[in-house]
Amino acid sequence: VPAGQKGSASVKPGVGAWNFGRGHEVKVRLRNLGAEAVAPGVRVESNGGPTETVTATAPIAPGREAEIVVSFVPSRSWVGVSTPQKGRPGQTEGTGTKFESNRASGIAVIVPETAGGAKLEIVSAVVTATPAVLPAWVGKRPPVEGNWKLTLNEDFDGTAIDLKRWNIYTSNYWDKRTHFSKDNVIVKNGKLALRYEKKTGFHNDDPEDKSPVAKTDFACGIADTYGKWTQRYGYFEARMKLPTCPGLWPAFWTMPDRGGVNTPEGHQAVPQWKRASTSDGGMEFDIMEHLTAWGPYRFNFAFHWDGYGKEHQAIGTSNAYVPADKDGFFTIGMLWLPGVAVYHGNGVEIGRWEGERVCNVQSYPILYMVSGGWANVPLDPEQLPADFEIDYVRAWQRADLATPEDGPKPNDGAPKSQY
Repeated sequence: VPAGQKGSASVKPGVGAWNFGRGHEVKVRLRNLGAEAVAPGVRVESNGGPTETVTATAPIAPGREAEIVVSFVPSRSWVGVSTPQKGRPGQTEGTGTKFESNRASGIAVIVPETAGGAKLEIVSAVVTATPAVLPAWVGKRPPVEGNWKLTLNEDFDGTAIDLKRWNIYTSNYWDKRTHFSKDNVIVKNGKLALRYEKKTGFHNDDPEDKSPVAKTDFACGIADTYGKWTQRYGYFEARMKLPTCPGLWPAFWTMPDRGGVNTPEGHQAVPQWKRASTSDGGMEFDIMEHLTAWGPYRFNFAFHWDGYGKEHQAIGTSNAYVPADKDGFFTIGMLWLPGVAVYHGNGVEIGRWEGERVCNVQSYPILYMVSGGWANVPLDPEQLPADFEIDYVRAWQRADLATPEDGPKPNDGAPKSQY
């Protein structure tokens, strides 16, 4: 850079884009080849947008080197607009990030103005994943103060999933390849593994099943509490480890379950699609939705409402980044209060939406994995089996928000709720 000027330069891939998905940061080492100390900045660019620019903490002296760590995690968490409108951005300007780690298009070095000019050399650029160190309270309480009570505490102890709490059979609305089987819901060493594998079998282990996935060559597991446990408002949290096999789609989310509440006919006369509808105050909360093409540190969180037809609306981001701990797990939660929903990663706020349309209906958690997704890559059967691991699922309720409908429902412990 000539004297008295500022400038920038980028290193770009020869063809296509770099996939930085196996990390959540890039460590760039620079050497000052000039005659004057300089404090450069670095950012990573992508087809979706860049990371923030990180400036050296101190000027680099002539002949010396320094490392600048560029995190994919934004300094300002995502904030949704209060009244989303179709066709308009739902993300408040200046919040979150649009950086796409699996489609990195360059590393830019930004040089400030210097009296004698500047000359820098990129010594190395390494994608890394520094393990997160979580606050001691994570998993023990919600991230905000209040009169909270632990209402769901699932540590997956024992050798089998608790069918009085969880269903392991349901319809597959998401792909045409995967059937659900009890053999792919594995409880071992205090964890639940939903295992995706190449295995021919019947959907819901039922030879009489007539659905589009009645018999397929790929199996996985699912667990949800539909008709067995629900709650309106509170804090929902899970500690999870994501698979890396290309083409998979694991998620932790909630759906409405009205049961007999607010329906004069009572739950026996109301079909499941209506009890679980995202209309009339109901909402799909996608707390952690992941496509393995992105790498294990990036995921989607979102809100869906007004059904899934022409009136459907949604808001959220596919560029949420949360580092994993030393064991490869991260902890994702949702604080759900009247008119506001706040997502947390490892105890830190990562997204927020406030508005009148935030769900006000009893809801239930879902853990699932199928193949595909809207921005994934083809499934690679050679890398199967692959596990979506869940260490725990917990929920808390604040005393002033509790209702008689919260909590467990009477059921017969069948693998699929008849509620």
